[in-house]
Amino acid sequence: MITNLTILYIIASGILALFVALFQYIYKMKRNLINWSLATLRFVTVFSLLLLIINPKFDKNVIKVVKPILAVAVDNSQSIKYLNKDSLSKIATELILGNSGLSEKYDIKTYSFGKQLNQNKFLNFNEKQTNITKAIQDIESIHESQIAPIVLISDGNQTIGTNYGYASKAFKQAVFPLILGDSIFNTDLKILQINVNKYAYLNNKFPVEIFCSYLGNKTISTELTISSGNQTIHKELLEFSPEVNSRIITPLIKTTKVGQQAYQVSLKPIQNEKNKVNNLKYISLETIDEFSKVALISTISHPDIGALKTSIESNKQRLVDILKPEEFIATNESYGLVILYQPNTEFNNVFERTKKMNNNVFIIGGSNTQWRFLNEIQSDFYQEVTGQNESFQGKINLDFMNFNSTDYRFISHPPLTTEFGQVSIKTQYETLLYKSVNGVLTNEPLWFTYENNSSRNSVLLAENLWKWRMYSFQQNLNFVTFDSFIAKVIQYLDVKNQDNRLIVDYQSVYDGGQELEISAQYFNKNYELDSNANIEITFTNNKSGRQLEFPMITDSYSYKLDLSVLDAGAYSFEVKVNKESLRKSGVIEILEFNIEQQFLNSDVSQLEQLSINTSTTMYFDSQINELIDQLLSENRFYSVQKITKKSVYLLDITFMLFLLFSSLTTEWLIRKYKGLT
Repeated sequence: MITNLTILYIIASGILALFVALFQYIYKMKRNLINWSLATLRFVTVFSLLLLIINPKFDKNVIKVVKPILAVAVDNSQSIKYLNKDSLSKIATELILGNSGLSEKYDIKTYSFGKQLNQNKFLNFNEKQTNITKAIQDIESIHESQIAPIVLISDGNQTIGTNYGYASKAFKQAVFPLILGDSIFNTDLKILQINVNKYAYLNNKFPVEIFCSYLGNKTISTELTISSGNQTIHKELLEFSPEVNSRIITPLIKTTKVGQQAYQVSLKPIQNEKNKVNNLKYISLETIDEFSKVALISTISHPDIGALKTSIESNKQRLVDILKPEEFIATNESYGLVILYQPNTEFNNVFERTKKMNNNVFIIGGSNTQWRFLNEIQSDFYQEVTGQNESFQGKINLDFMNFNSTDYRFISHPPLTTEFGQVSIKTQYETLLYKSVNGVLTNEPLWFTYENNSSRNSVLLAENLWKWRMYSFQQNLNFVTFDSFIAKVIQYLDVKNQDNRLIVDYQSVYDGGQELEISAQYFNKNYELDSNANIEITFTNNKSGRQLEFPMITDSYSYKLDLSVLDAGAYSFEVKVNKESLRKSGVIEILEFNIEQQFLNSDVSQLEQLSINTSTTMYFDSQINELIDQLLSENRFYSVQKITKKSVYLLDITFMLFLLFSSLTTEWLIRKYKGLT
């Protein structure tokens, strides 16, 4: 629509152009054909020029029909090929794309996906990971403001990412699962996961937690075997049924050799079992010979001494010698840890020797401790001397960093006795237990640890630990809780604090079920985390001798390397910092593993949950025509008319310029021909 003001401008331009033409060629001129022609041309010229200056516009409504999007998401992972559904997947995709009715109703977009969503139609079924949740979320992001139902062509087996059955509650688009497979389940035994510590001690038993599952409709029995090389370590008969279809087995395996040990865990295949790959997993751990001798030095008799000796020696790799100060000075034995129980002036030479030998020291105080002597003989902490005793309960510090202590609670244990008064610690320390008086927690440490001159030290300011050991037995009919806690303390103190500026975290065996990654942390000489170092790692293939060198990539807390760059095989590696002498080495083995081959069946239950949560119907690959009919008949997905108001110029600029040029040229030629100036 043209505005009234624009119309007035056009009328005024016409009047002005007419006035100029009549004034120049008719007013006081002969009114012949030539003058009238020249006046007309002058009117056209002026009027065209004024119209170009005004350049009038009007509003025009443009109507556009927008069809709904039909997003076809095709699973391009290896499990499709492994289930022999790759051909069916391509046929289903072509039937949808080639249907004229769907093309008329929808704007069809095709995507393939594995770990990531790909906006192309190329299908090779070589993706090694499947993330269905991310694929659907990405499609919803692309078509956020549009009606865009999704046809999911997949077996439903997801290897990474959030569970899509649960995540589908938040999906905004309708998702129609087209299941590549059927509802008939193949019988299958599987080792789902194995949990094991990285380290174990020689001649000790370490627990292995094995999660097994069974898929089938009959009661079956199988044999779980753990072996090392050609030697069978553990064998156990397992029974499964449709009702009892999962088991957690926790055998104890005894270590017999020092060093890196590899074990094979397997389930004996049952009759007609198709997939035997998931019946086998490997684990590895390092066996440490931790045998050491502990010197427990005291000048008094106390129940704590016997309790500590029994508790420490519950670990067969440790031996406790109970000595008097002069016996300790006279012996030539080498002790990994020295426990000073309630020191007095007779300990003077003991302190000198432990300092000279740089021993790790555990000081235990109490009512018989000569605190003035202890305050003078060392400068790491100071206990206020009042001559009065006080009883405190211990509250575990959940933020204690030196070892994991969160499994222990001592607040209900009998109180321990110590000197009344405050303690001041003059070095950097970690509090293991806080003092608690009548249930009121204080900020004062009762038990703390610190490191000094590359030695590790612990200080317990109170006596009567024997009461805690008895309380442990009273509660559990065994001493395990107390003994395991003391074992953690002794283990921490019994290790020399060597140069741990470079810490490398890795698995000895990678079976592909876990993240293929090796990480490292590097600390400067002040033991502050350094994220600006150049850390390189060199791998040597133990079979071919080929060497590969990679830089480790830093993030805020560590350096990392994705091991997927390596082929399966056994490798020795060395981590180097800034090409200096600070290095760490190890051995890893990467096993052939394809997680996509762990699936024998389509995940019908999850796909059904997906269809329920998005208000659709699921279809099997034999029902592709029914799916197409459903999409054609759906009234939820409709075309939308979009009306856009556009401002359009009334005049064609090119035509007006041509008209202006033509009128001027014609007028000039006539005037020249007639000899007019």
